[in-house]
Amino acid sequence: MKVLKAINNNIVSCVDADGKELVVMGRGLGFRARTGDVLDAASVEKIFRMDSPEEVDRLKTLFAQLPPELLELCNLIVEHAKNAMAHRLNESIYLTLTDHVQFAVRRAKEGMNLPNPLLTEVRVFYPIEFAVGKYALELIHNELGVVLSDDEAASIALHLVNAEFDSSMNATMRATQVLQPMVDVLVNWPGLGLNSKHLFFDELIVHVKFMAIQAFACAEREWVGETLAETVKAHFPVEYACASAMTSYLTEKCGNPVPAAEQAYLAICIHRACIS
Repeated sequence: MKVLKAINNNIVSCVDADGKELVVMGRGLGFRARTGDVLDAASVEKIFRMDSPEEVDRLKTLFAQLPPELLELCNLIVEHAKNAMAHRLNESIYLTLTDHVQFAVRRAKEGMNLPNPLLTEVRVFYPIEFAVGKYALELIHNELGVVLSDDEAASIALHLVNAEFDSSMNATMRATQVLQPMVDVLVNWPGLGLNSKHLFFDELIVHVKFMAIQAFACAEREWVGETLAETVKAHFPVEYACASAMTSYLTEKCGNPVPAAEQAYLAICIHRACIS
């Protein structure tokens, strides 16, 4: 990797062998680096690979403005999240989370607290992400002396969900709003015999979350074998009727029809989570 520019004493922008611009972090890296230098790999602690040149520019601008302790704090939060969560996180989390924490800390110092209307839903449907948010609050308090509310823990969790599902904040928030009504349909459907302690119940809820986020993101979903719907309907009529009601509600709220095969797969997931 060759240096393009030092952003601060610890961060530089550079290009890799393919000519793609990266942002690299390492203690004292920027202090020693000069344009055209080849970076010593042993000095590199973190490489930020963003999806677009625009994101790279935003990251460079953000990193140039922030104190080193805040950058290191956000890096610790992301690394903790990666260890706690099962899914890969999009590299954009370094940009969105650092930007959010910066403004959250600033608002707190100015006495502003913005309530998160999805606090309850986030706590219920994203418990791991919310736990990471609580960890972040504790870290911010210990390192910066700033106290943030659980509303901010929920906001941090939503940023993690975005990075987890490669979604936008708008799609994630709208999907989160419909999760409880969809689950209410599920648990109250007569004749199902759902077992909330079943291993597959947690998988079912994860699938419902993913399906909702994909629907609001208007993501293209390729499903083959439309005859699957008729087969599932014949073998699991109760589960299929429940899945149909859930996906109809989702379609009503997002305006993006759920494919019949995806509805059938939801019915299969419901069946697996029932008491056998």
